[in-house]
Amino acid sequence: MKKHTGLLTLSLMLVTPALAGGAGAPATPRPAAACKSIAQIVTTDPNFSTLATAVEAAGLTQTLMSGQYTVFAPTNAAFAKLPSDALAAALNDPALLRSILLYHVVPGKVTAKQVMGLSSAKTAQGGSVLINVMGGKVMIDNATVTKADVMACNGIVHVVDTVLMPAMAAAPAPAPATVTVTTPAPAPAPASTAPAATDIMAIPAMPVGMSGTTTTTTTTTTTTDTTSSTTDTAVSSNTVYDLITTDERFSTLRDLLSDAELNDVLISNDFTVFAPTNEAFAAVDADTLALIASDPETLKAVLTYHVVPGKITADQVAAATQLRSAQGASLNFKLDGTTQMVNEAMVDGAGLEASNGFIYTINQVLLPPDLVLPTATVETTVTTPTVTVTLPAAQSGANITEVLSQPQFSTLLSLVQKAGLVDALVAGDVTIFAPTNDAFAKVPQATLDTLMADMDKLKQVLLFHVVTGRVVDDGLNVAQLRSMEGSSIDLMVDGTGYKVGVRGADGIMGGMVSSRADAGNSVIYPIDSVLIPPTLK
Repeated sequence: MKKHTGLLTLSLMLVTPALAGGAGAPATPRPAAACKSIAQIVTTDPNFSTLATAVEAAGLTQTLMSGQYTVFAPTNAAFAKLPSDALAAALNDPALLRSILLYHVVPGKVTAKQVMGLSSAKTAQGGSVLINVMGGKVMIDNATVTKADVMACNGIVHVVDTVLMPAMAAAPAPAPATVTVTTPAPAPAPASTAPAATDIMAIPAMPVGMSGTTTTTTTTTTTTDTTSSTTDTAVSSNTVYDLITTDERFSTLRDLLSDAELNDVLISNDFTVFAPTNEAFAAVDADTLALIASDPETLKAVLTYHVVPGKITADQVAAATQLRSAQGASLNFKLDGTTQMVNEAMVDGAGLEASNGFIYTINQVLLPPDLVLPTATVETTVTTPTVTVTLPAAQSGANITEVLSQPQFSTLLSLVQKAGLVDALVAGDVTIFAPTNDAFAKVPQATLDTLMADMDKLKQVLLFHVVTGRVVDDGLNVAQLRSMEGSSIDLMVDGTGYKVGVRGADGIMGGMVSSRADAGNSVIYPIDSVLIPPTLK
């Protein structure tokens, strides 16, 4: 598992009095604050009113009230970038709308820190979003994350400034397969030979496991002649993890659980957690804690040492002398007068009961007796200066059709018209890497004849040259862009321009971008070669 932990930042956070609750003062137990589901965040924030309408129209409200998801949520301003007729068409087509919305959803909880360590992520729609980090900005496909880590009871919301469009929705192709949300039905549907629809509720969360513990998340359906019952362990909103997430005394523990990818374990199984407070973590030597947090296996070992499988009541804790932790080593229990001790830590107050276990607040971090700290490493950071390329202006126009009507693009325009893509290109803001007539002249005639005879392949090639949104200036200083065809376009600075195409062992095979033409709110870059998508067969 990749880990990108800012050790210095983490150390400073853990010793900050505001995080620790103030100068080591005893923590005062208080009831956990009510948290909101993803659906509630979307429906109660006026910035998401258009998204809320879309979620309701797609029948996904109940889905986003349970389960465990990460949502890249477009604001009203993001939806405003879409042509009104295109938005209206999507709102009136539940299958298309559901496909677009599920393309914004990733199963499981993925924090901003984890997102920045990824290059792509599989969505509930079935496609994958492309992830780029450039100059401190996180790009999801061609959208920028403007606010990260909005925590929900059942996941995380990251706010984006552009609506993400899956390849099938972006291209004027057959409508995407229907995505079905599980709802009670009076009887099974008749057998059909059509492909099975995707059920979002059957998509598993991100795989997680505890060291020394076999973890299984199971959805069981029992059917008899007269009854049918379903048990879904991920639906409860009062799990051990939920209580830890909503109680600010445990904010450090919550973040570390997320770093160790143990969130879903504490949702899907019965556990008892001896939970150190923020003050307990602040009392640990900062360098020691930073070393623990720097190694995923060490962090998981320390955290699971605080966890005992099963629901252990206060009476059972008081009667115990030893209990085996999920990490494998045993915890020692004793009464010191009227104070319950776990190893050398004191249990503070009564336990909190969750739907799948108990939480006991403790004042020290417990370290396994067999813990071996990882060796500290000195990292050398090499800063590569950002190369800014200024492209000279080409002949611009009022719209895409006007620019492509220039003589140098006559072949491209005729192919776009033949493929019926004109309306798709003028429906919203796009970026086109436009091969000139000279570029098409380099393509073997046999290849062109094949494309002209196969409309699907022709559309595939043409849409590989198109990116949703207006990509200019620093937007080109990324390793990849997602094309409307669905594949990634690789980019790199090459002299005074950009090389675009498909990266191979010998570099990027494709064309050169050396100028820029504005076409209304869209932008066109003439290129000297035709780009062939890697998916073309």
